[in-house]
Amino acid sequence: MIRAVIDIGTNSVRLLTAEKLPNGEWHTLQKGLNASRLGEGMTLHSGLSEAACCRTMEAVMQFAEEAKAAGADEIRAYGTEILRASPQGKAFAAMAEEKTGIPVEILSGEMEAFYSYFGAVGMSSSVAAVTDVGGGSTEVCMGFGPTIGYRHSFPIGCVRCSGLFDTTTARGIGELKKYCFQKFQESKDLAPVKHWICVGGTATSMAAMLQELETYDAAKVQDYVIQQEDVPRLLKELYQMSYEDRCHVKGLRADRADIIVAGVAIVDSLMEYFALPEITVSDRGLTEGLLDADVVKPEL
Repeated sequence: MIRAVIDIGTNSVRLLTAEKLPNGEWHTLQKGLNASRLGEGMTLHSGLSEAACCRTMEAVMQFAEEAKAAGADEIRAYGTEILRASPQGKAFAAMAEEKTGIPVEILSGEMEAFYSYFGAVGMSSSVAAVTDVGGGSTEVCMGFGPTIGYRHSFPIGCVRCSGLFDTTTARGIGELKKYCFQKFQESKDLAPVKHWICVGGTATSMAAMLQELETYDAAKVQDYVIQQEDVPRLLKELYQMSYEDRCHVKGLRADRADIIVAGVAIVDSLMEYFALPEITVSDRGLTEGLLDADVVKPEL
């Protein structure tokens, strides 16, 4: 069985094609990422731009063809915060389904949190909280192995916040963090957890930058531990740089240079609000969790 998952996000479209082995584990055959920026110019109430829709639709169609070429028996596509929040989200999903013949499901925030958690933790028997800092939202899910105790989606993302705040000044960063703190107050039911895991492009970029990786190396990013004191230092360095300088930072993809400051500020806010001394990065996340979406379901 070869299965492909296409994740339509606010910042990028991702492809994961994997083969299920006899022992039940998934072996990755291909990964793809296209920073189509569907949420370009995104604010709390704005719609999708025609240019962003065209770029993203082309990326979805391209990945569908790549998955078919890889021999995928099943291809499934999923939309996240950008399709949940936009008035055009359902229409975009329907058009993508029509053009590719692939079913497109728009995940609820709680489902997105669950599958990000499951992708990072799997069947582990430890208590953990998993946070996914995305382009349009940040998900937090806490559980014990596959048993989920808490999940929530916050309308805080690196693309969304880059459009709402000035991420080039200390004052703008302060306003962004204050906004994050206000949203995190919704997490009253979240029990204290020592082990936090962070997934998504912001977290993996931070791990790569802190290690000054010339080329992205998933093995070095996986399980990298970010210390709390490293985050405000990295944040200050990044927001004081010009966009051109950020494009040349080791470990940072140039197509994330304009949104990475907001992403790091969200992580900084998260660690400060929940008093986290460290956070572990996982290269595995939502797409890995969605490979088993047919058999693993959250309790709604």
